[in-house]
Amino acid sequence: MKVQASTSEMQTADTTSTESESVTAENATTVGGEVLSGLLGIGIAVGCVLPPVVHLITGPLGPFLGGFVAANRSHPSSRGRAIIAGMIGIGLAGIIAVAARVFVAFVGQSELPKWFPSPGTQMVIIGIAWAYGTAMGAVGTAVSGALARKGTSDPS
Repeated sequence: MKVQASTSEMQTADTTSTESESVTAENATTVGGEVLSGLLGIGIAVGCVLPPVVHLITGPLGPFLGGFVAANRSHPSSRGRAIIAGMIGIGLAGIIAVAARVFVAFVGQSELPKWFPSPGTQMVIIGIAWAYGTAMGAVGTAVSGALARKGTSDPS
């Protein structure tokens, strides 16, 4: 009889571990989903610059809003939050770099205005844009994660 009891206990333990593994697998996010959320964050951050007049407020907050919405979409782990924030920073820096290169290509090196930054200064500006976009995206993903945790732990 002891053998049967231990066998049923083992079956119960196996069922419990299988259920907990399936719950963990359902809550886990994939890198592809996190990259897609990062692209969504980039789109939102860039979209916040487009509306006239309002862009003075939404433009600087764009990476924060992009990170918040992207993290709210996918509920990522800390790895996912880092991927989303990094993609937002890389996206903003890349857009600025491409815009500068396109401007130089259309105007020509000899016809650039005096105020246009040198290539070294451009790299500094792009680096600052990357750091700002990544930092604000990270804050947005962290706030989204904190609100999600608060919402699940608060019974009211």
